[in-house]
Amino acid sequence: MKDLQTIDDRPLTAQELSFSHLIARGLSLTSAFRKSYPEKCERKADYTIRRYASDLYANANISTEVTTYQQRTAHMARLAEDRIEQILTDDDSMAKGSKVADVAMFMYDHANGKATQKVQHSGVFVSVNYDLSGNNEEVPAEILEQLEDEPTKEK
Repeated sequence: MKDLQTIDDRPLTAQELSFSHLIARGLSLTSAFRKSYPEKCERKADYTIRRYASDLYANANISTEVTTYQQRTAHMARLAEDRIEQILTDDDSMAKGSKVADVAMFMYDHANGKATQKVQHSGVFVSVNYDLSGNNEEVPAEILEQLEDEPTKEK
């Protein structure tokens, strides 16, 4: 068995990082191991997976990464909270709705496990009806204006 105080010189693998970050976010050792190492969990008994997870967490590099990730997340959350509080208390209308405020809110949500990706679509939708009867009626000017690349401004 490895000495708990020994820290390896090698960097953590992607699976080890995933395991560490899942634990830092509050998952149990077993759940984090199952998500990070699905191929090792196939046809294994629960006690075996618990032992694997416990042995992996005993690695000083893993437990250090868990602590570091938790501290970094807490620091980011505090920075975001400070920025949001500044925006709300200073009532700087230029800051509200700005990219900085959006990023601060995202950081706050991310640190608290509530982050979601938002996609905004904006545009002009035009509905056009075509007369296929053969009467050769002209398209109204208002529809032609809407179809232009840049809308015309009235003088």
